[in-house]
Amino acid sequence: MTVTGAVIKNIIRKLFAGKDYRSEVLALINAEFLQFAVDFFKRVACAKLDNESVTVDWYKKEFLNSDIYRPEEIAIHSGLNKKTITNTYNSARKEIVLDASYEHYDTLYSAINSLTEQDDLDLKEILFNTNSNSDLLIEIE
Repeated sequence: MTVTGAVIKNIIRKLFAGKDYRSEVLALINAEFLQFAVDFFKRVACAKLDNESVTVDWYKKEFLNSDIYRPEEIAIHSGLNKKTITNTYNSARKEIVLDASYEHYDTLYSAINSLTEQDDLDLKEILFNTNSNSDLLIEIE
């Protein structure tokens, strides 16, 4: 059984028992993200072993491909989630989700690209310690 399958099983058990299952939902979200990260790096490694160039176009072909992924997955790969798209466009139709995902990916890429091209980027790291909690604040000026 996969981690995701085990977490779903725990959610169902807690639902039937009338217990709070939110921690299991968070575990499910974490497991799905971890699985995406593992799959992502595996595909990057395979591409590198095949002497492919890992570029923006490669990412679009591999992760924003509607022949391979469901619209919800493409939205996640573009940095969005389906609920955000539904709230923004008042629709969850496949075409809307795909268009919004592609547009957001291009916008996100442009923002990251312009950030990396800035020569005078000033980063300031501040670490806060309060009792048992630690927070790291990174400011970009």
